[in-house]
Amino acid sequence: MVIMDSSLEGEPGTDFLSFVATDNTSGGRLGGEHLLELLGGNGRVVLLRYLVGSASTAAREEGFLEIMRESDGIEVLVDNRYAGPTAGEAKTQSLNMFDQVRRAEGIFCSNEPSTYGMLLALRQEGLAGQIRFVGFDASPPLVQALEAGEIDALVVQNPDRMGYEAVTTLVRHLRGESVPPVVDTGVALVTRENLNEPAIQALINPEG
Repeated sequence: MVIMDSSLEGEPGTDFLSFVATDNTSGGRLGGEHLLELLGGNGRVVLLRYLVGSASTAAREEGFLEIMRESDGIEVLVDNRYAGPTAGEAKTQSLNMFDQVRRAEGIFCSNEPSTYGMLLALRQEGLAGQIRFVGFDASPPLVQALEAGEIDALVVQNPDRMGYEAVTTLVRHLRGESVPPVVDTGVALVTRENLNEPAIQALINPEG
């Protein structure tokens, strides 16, 4: 058995053949490093988590917090609020903590619905584009917000490579070849500056 994208309990290479996915902790750290750079190493930030029990987003959130904890100039105002499964619920949760959001200079959200929900809340409160904002995943509305300056960066996965590597791993195993227990399919940081680069366009617009 090959597990793709979001892990199950167990040890890759022992309890199942291989785990093919984004290194989510590294993805969270990448987002955190960019937000830290945008803030010049100083400021107050809020984290909007996704769901209790979601292993992939929890790893992103912890990676982000690792970077924040490494900087003496950063104060994390909120790190324990969960968006819920939809953008609508994420907007509601964002508005519920807006007293802290108003005090913040930076925001990180760990997946597409939490990022979009926070964006909708910022728009409603007239703060879109006024607080440094790094999200995770790409969708047409988020890319449009990036282009408009409402989002500063998106950490983006490579789902095509994820699917390809998962099938390739199975085929190699069936051919009797050895396969790695973990395959990291990578992440990229998308900004307005690199948005039109071919490699980035292939990630955010895979159908061309």
